[in-house]
Amino acid sequence: MRVKLSYTVDADDILREAAKILGLSQEDVGHAIQMFKAVQEELRKEDAPPNTTVVVEMIEDFRKALSAIDTRLVEVGEIIKNYQLQQLEAQNPPAPEWAPRGDYFGAD
Repeated sequence: MRVKLSYTVDADDILREAAKILGLSQEDVGHAIQMFKAVQEELRKEDAPPNTTVVVEMIEDFRKALSAIDTRLVEVGEIIKNYQLQQLEAQNPPAPEWAPRGDYFGAD
């Protein structure tokens, strides 16, 4: 079961924290690369027929690693998008609700 965690960091540390979170996938990336190579090696065997049962298991393992990487990339992408929105809002703060908006009706 997957659960969503949240915690706070200083605004200046958001991108560094995103990099740390992305770094958590380093092991999965390495594992995916190993599985990618191992599947090919097993299928290319010339001295004996490949063990297709093992190949199918390796492919499933490879897909799980890729899925974990993709999930992490989505999470980090969302963090960066929210960071960008925060930066835009800081540069262009919204007008207060009481500020005139120019859509006056009825009064002349």
